[in-house]
Amino acid sequence: MGLLQKAAETYDAMAHRIGEINEGEKEPLAPVSHTITRAQIEITLDQDGCFLTARALGKDDPKIIIPVTEESAGRTSAPCAHPLCEQLAYLAPGDPKKAGLYEKGLADWAASPYSHPKLMPVLSYVRGGTILSDLARSGVIRLDQNGRPEDEKWMVRWIVNGLGEEGSGGCWEDRSLMEAYTRYYAAKQGDTAPVLCMISGEEEAPASQHPKGIVAANGNAKLISANDSSGFTYRGRFSDPAQAATVGYTASQKAHNALRWLIANQGVSFGGRTFLCWNPQGIQPPPVTGFMNRGSARQRAASPTQYRKQLKEALSGWKERLSNISAKSGVVIAAFDAATTGRLAVAYYNELRASDYLDRLYHWENTCCWEGRSRDDGWCPSLYSLVNWSFGTLRNGRPETDERILGQQFQRLVACRVDCAPFPLDMKRALVERASSLQSCKGRSPEDTGKLRSELLFTACAAIRKYYIDYKKEEWDMALDKDCTDRSYLFGRLLAIADGVERSTYKKGEERETNALRMQKAFSLRPLSTWRILVEKLGPYYRQLKRTSPGLEQYFCKLTQEITDRLPASGNGLNQKLEDIYLLGYYHQRAYRAEKEDPEELEE
Repeated sequence: MGLLQKAAETYDAMAHRIGEINEGEKEPLAPVSHTITRAQIEITLDQDGCFLTARALGKDDPKIIIPVTEESAGRTSAPCAHPLCEQLAYLAPGDPKKAGLYEKGLADWAASPYSHPKLMPVLSYVRGGTILSDLARSGVIRLDQNGRPEDEKWMVRWIVNGLGEEGSGGCWEDRSLMEAYTRYYAAKQGDTAPVLCMISGEEEAPASQHPKGIVAANGNAKLISANDSSGFTYRGRFSDPAQAATVGYTASQKAHNALRWLIANQGVSFGGRTFLCWNPQGIQPPPVTGFMNRGSARQRAASPTQYRKQLKEALSGWKERLSNISAKSGVVIAAFDAATTGRLAVAYYNELRASDYLDRLYHWENTCCWEGRSRDDGWCPSLYSLVNWSFGTLRNGRPETDERILGQQFQRLVACRVDCAPFPLDMKRALVERASSLQSCKGRSPEDTGKLRSELLFTACAAIRKYYIDYKKEEWDMALDKDCTDRSYLFGRLLAIADGVERSTYKKGEERETNALRMQKAFSLRPLSTWRILVEKLGPYYRQLKRTSPGLEQYFCKLTQEITDRLPASGNGLNQKLEDIYLLGYYHQRAYRAEKEDPEELEE
């Protein structure tokens, strides 16, 4: 019940936001016994219930708050009416059963001590039975030959004027109307025997049904549901659902309404799985799926030292901003997924102190990073890029991953990030395998191909660095290490040199795969024998450079000799498969070459 307890705590802390429709928010926080829905028709009445105007609403109109009963909020095919705002099928006289349910529910509310001035005008108008003809005459709907509307599921919202400056207006915006219905429905539940609520720990009227639509994309899926009374009968473990858990109606409403509000305004979806990170006190922490070290005014770091400095500044800034968060409320992280249309699962859940959460985000961005300009324009590849380059297929010039795989793998990285778990080995291997075949990575144009390959190589190097820190406690520098004697790293540098020698002879605009790129995979498996083949193929290019750019030719020869001198003179190990870090050497040498265009600078 930790998730629902935190959600109910959030609702109480954000009580001042209930019913408010703020700019920039997709949905407001609904009061108890209310839900959020979208209306298609707006009808304006006067204080006597006479029709004034009507208009059709578009998809751009915001969703509205409407009062509901416990049964109507979860209705499916069986008729069950909302108390005020309703579908045409319940407002028109064509279906006596639905119309009767609506009129009775609204009349009972209007006759109770918790009535409101806007109720009787709506009830009088609906009883008049002219709603379809009024809407058709106004051009809002069209009726078929039987006098029925084309879509009876269109929702109607009401405006009642003539009640004074404060009393007139839309029913969905009237806080006094919302409060009146909340008190009315609470009074109706007064005769229900209370039970121990496992969310609040207090005795209160139990919830027989729980709200749906917590995640908009999974509209009918519920977090709590027990309809197994026939057939499996609770898998033989219980005789009735109350034996599994008892949840109070008010606590259920608070928790579900808070979750819906949070997910609508702060949730992020990847592959059908929704991720949410929030603080119950309403102080927004950095996103669990994004970057801590990211801001519109922040300049991109030019060096590893500057990157670490910016990261520490971001950490200090966030800690100062979240310093008022108590250790009790902390930060809550959850992921939701619907395996079926009726069930919503909590796929991941964690609670952390704010300081621990920030430290873990900092650790991820400080270890899973690499020098270079990624598509995200940062030193740390996004979780989305890591998943797509590991499991995706190139389509339309970008890697794309199957939706179900994307959601599952994205959650794995979220868990790694939040729980400080080691980087997934299968993901690292997939990235290395793909980065070892750069030739197969092609975009829609030569320029796009170059960007894709750079991004793939950047992502793979960041994952390799993260792997060595997590598993081997080795931290590889993000700049070229000229003193490194690791065999794989040195061979990676040689591969970049072979690529640079051939590419230096290309004419402007010439796009052709180099021998080094075509033989990259074979080079990673049998580096020494493949290098000997590459040396033979590079002969004509060296001779061409000697004629056109003798300084550059001398630089390449000198650098190659320096690197080969660092390799062991003999030994069978030279031709063994390279370790993953050959990609680090390849990236470093290639980046160093790209930064230096003047042969005199290259000799430094």
